[in-house]
Amino acid sequence: MGLRGYESVLKAAADPTRVRILKILEGGEMCVCQVIAILSLGQSTVSKHLFLLRAAGLIKDRRDRKWFTTLWTVDRLPYAGRMLRNLRGWLSDDPVIAKDRERAVLARTIGPSRSASGI
Repeated sequence: MGLRGYESVLKAAADPTRVRILKILEGGEMCVCQVIAILSLGQSTVSKHLFLLRAAGLIKDRRDRKWFTTLWTVDRLPYAGRMLRNLRGWLSDDPVIAKDRERAVLARTIGPSRSASGI
């Protein structure tokens, strides 16, 4: 893992929307439709952000029947693991992150099928 891996992780984690996604996933895996509902963004926009996070080794996907779930990963790339461990302690008092966490709790409570219709 060299400079390119380092750059990939830092660029992925530098975007506010991608940081919001990572902070949402701190609570555990979540269906992509739930992430879309929490962020109130379009599917293509969220998919692009998820692609970049996956490419940097910060998340991975798991297919469960018709749902794709997304979760943190700390085992793929060394810089990704370090970034995720550091991020866990950052932004806890940010109002946007706090609101996302509230919506994430609701999304996990109602489940993917109902989250897809909006939170």
